[in-house]
Amino acid sequence: MYSVRIPQERIGVLVGKNGETKFEIERRSLVTLTIDSSSGDVTIDDSQATDPEMTLRTRDVIRAIGRGFSPQRAFRLFDTGTYLEVIELKDFTGKNSKRTKTVRARLIGTGGKTRRLIEELSESYVSIYGDTAALIGDYIQNQISRESVMMILRGNQHSTVYKYLERRRKDIRLAKLDSV
Repeated sequence: MYSVRIPQERIGVLVGKNGETKFEIERRSLVTLTIDSSSGDVTIDDSQATDPEMTLRTRDVIRAIGRGFSPQRAFRLFDTGTYLEVIELKDFTGKNSKRTKTVRARLIGTGGKTRRLIEELSESYVSIYGDTAALIGDYIQNQISRESVMMILRGNQHSTVYKYLERRRKDIRLAKLDSV
């Protein structure tokens, strides 16, 4: 048994229309989810699961939905070699809520441009939600998108971050060729 807490406003996304998302998670992972909508606690009963790793993947899928990802994007975590990484923005901004808001705005960019470019060039998924930046991708994709986020958190100019992403794009292409 595992327990995960997600924000209450994300419970509806986890359950899905007519319970579809919850049922899909249970079908894929062979676990039973118990969701307490008043507290945001989600209990994962893995007593019927055949693969212990799947329980951990299920936990990450639930955490990803709680961190703002759509279920479709979070389901990528069921794939082998795909990982969730969560970066706490408060580790860089302290308790200064104005600074956190500024950093969050820089990560998203005008019209979502920065977040979109990090996703496109690193081939990972990025969600900026609350006081976190969350990433879904393989090891290399997350490494590249994490460094991009860190560069922005350290105050680098966006153009510098975009140049970094363009340079690292070659690493992703090479990794794909090696895996074929």
